[in-house]
This record gives sequence, structure tokens and C-alpha cells, in this order.
Amino acid sequence: MENKLNFLLIHGAWHGSWAWESVSSKLSEKNFKVSCPNLTGLGERKHLISNHITIDTFIKDVENHIIYENLENLVLVGHSFAGSILSGLADRLKDKIKLLIYFDSIILLNGEAHFDTLPKEIVKKRIQLSEKFDNGISIPEPSAESFGIFDIKQSLFLKDKLTPMPLSSFQSKLSLKNKIGNGLPLCYIRCKNPIYKPLELSRKRVEDFGWPIYDLNAGHDGMISHPHDTINLFYKILAEQLK
Repeated sequence: MENKLNFLLIHGAWHGSWAWESVSSKLSEKNFKVSCPNLTGLGERKHLISNHITIDTFIKDVENHIIYENLENLVLVGHSFAGSILSGLADRLKDKIKLLIYFDSIILLNGEAHFDTLPKEIVKKRIQLSEKFDNGISIPEPSAESFGIFDIKQSLFLKDKLTPMPLSSFQSKLSLKNKIGNGLPLCYIRCKNPIYKPLELSRKRVEDFGWPIYDLNAGHDGMISHPHDTINLFYKILAEQLK
């Protein structure tokens, strides 16, 4: 079953498709087809940043990628901010998806914006940073340490790669017609060392929903700091969730 599946790895806020390089290459070595689309305004598409980018923009980015690449039998993995993208794709393209893996990601309900789930002090700080940085268009990238990256080489890698995140994407609302996940098999990867505090409400929701939870002994950017452990956890999830 495994080799018939296609992985689609979606990066989170301030990141780009580059965040999945190590994990993607290892999955490819195991004969999986792997796609890592880049979201509008980020990474190699940073020149497209604007104050008109919404969650729906990102969902449409990946939806078009799936359609034009004729991708099916998908294992969708969404890191951090991309949890909302996973939910949006499940709502629209259920027949193309086999499994949803929310990778230490935010969990939004229908009609919610990312800022609705974050502590008020974090929201206030990010808006202030954005106004000071470029008059409210984007939020400058945080430090590598805030993502649980403490290795010097990896920290320099992130410093070189991270790009500002459009403020409007945090303020836009997720629109769903169905229940989160749309009835598809799903699970949540919880990065625990250290815990990424902005996701406190999302982790509580996952527990309340009764979703399968898998712990990764890594910080928020576990796919960068611990690619081997991430891959092994993916294999475990496939074995248990797609019996």
C-alpha cells in the first residue's frame, strides 16, 4: 500500500517548500511520489507578498497544484499554519485524499481566523511588528530558536531561508462546508521538545476531538531538526491509520 501513496507536504508560516527538503528526499528514496508546493508570497514566491493574501489563497495554491499535477491517493501533511489548508483541501478534494496528518499545526473551526486562536498578547505583538516592519503588509520572520531550532548550522539555514508572512493571512477566516477533516482518516503530530506555545488551544481541541495523537521528541520544526524521526513517525502513522 505504501508505495501507491503520494505525499504532499505543505509548509507553514514564514517557511517555504525548502522546509521539507530532507524529509522529501528520504521519502523519494522509498519510491513515494512527493510534492512540496510553495505558497503565494513565501519562499521562492516571496516577490508576490501583498495584503490581499488569505487562507483561501493558500488553499487554492495547493488545490491547483493537485489538479494540474493529477495527484491522487494523497497523504497530506500540513505544518503549523498549514493545518487550516489541510482542512480546506479535505473540504474540497476529499476523493483525492487518503490521510490527513496535522503536523504540530493550528486547528481552526469554520469561520475562524488564525488570530482568533492565539493569545491576545501574541496577536497584539504580531500586529505591532507588522506595522513597524512594512506598514502592516507582513510580519517579519521570528528567530530559529522560536521554532525549536538550536543547532547552529540549522539556525543559519533558517535565518537565510525564512521570509515575512502576510499579515492578512492571519486575519482571514477559514470557510468549511463540512466538519473538519470531512470524514477522512486523520491524526495529529505533537512536537514536544520544546512545546510551541501558540498552539496551546489547537492541541486542546485535538484532545477534545479524540483524534489519534503522535508525539515527536523535537521542537516545532521537527521536520528540519529531526528528519529521520519524522520519517519513521510517518511510517508508523501509515501502518496504523491506513490498515
